[in-house]
Amino acid sequence: MYPASPEVANLFHAHVGDPEARTESTWDSPSGRVYSWRWSLGRSQAAFYAPVVRKKATFLRWSLLAPVLRLVADRRTPDELYDTGAISAAAYRIARVLEAAETPVSTGDIRREADFPAGRESGAAYHKALAELDDRLLITSEFMDDEGQKHHGLIYLRHRNDIEAADAMPADEAMILLLRAYLPAASYIVPAVLARHLRLDKPLLDSALEGLCSSGEVMPVEMPGQKGAAYAWTEALGQPPKRQ
Repeated sequence: MYPASPEVANLFHAHVGDPEARTESTWDSPSGRVYSWRWSLGRSQAAFYAPVVRKKATFLRWSLLAPVLRLVADRRTPDELYDTGAISAAAYRIARVLEAAETPVSTGDIRREADFPAGRESGAAYHKALAELDDRLLITSEFMDDEGQKHHGLIYLRHRNDIEAADAMPADEAMILLLRAYLPAASYIVPAVLARHLRLDKPLLDSALEGLCSSGEVMPVEMPGQKGAAYAWTEALGQPPKRQ
């Protein structure tokens, strides 16, 4: 979490915090201003930008990149994925372009070099192929200029240290790191929902929560109208954690 100015906090509350707020298509609106954050935050490299939560664009703080890669990403190479039929030939063409590049490649250059010519049908095919890579957290989305074009690179080339850390990290450790970062800022979590939205292994999540409950960092809570188990960060409830 990052501290926000009063202006940003009010904007966030007025739009994102209101479930009845309508999305507007104009730039000079809460929707438009929130949408523009991906460029301002992306250019400053404030966080990693990827489809994490419900496969939707999410800003992820850098210290969580390795744990999330360990838990969510498909860390096989594009060659392995293509050879096993996990990605299409179109997605593989994009991956080959990114692999050959020394720096992130703009959308226009990717389309040209990966043989996605201008046109609506070709554009749809490009975005579908790109999503195959993006949803597996195989590529980066970077905002490097003021022209409004995203640039992409292969994550194992752009963030090799995080990939290596993810490969060396036990899954249970990665889950604990994720929960310790997320839970203090959350009102509560429902494991089944969190696992579905973040594509987490449910038994692994349950085991991590059990361990955090044993250490006193997390406690089960009852939420009116909420079916199933729910958990909250103990200190967020105003109770000190148990010391063992």
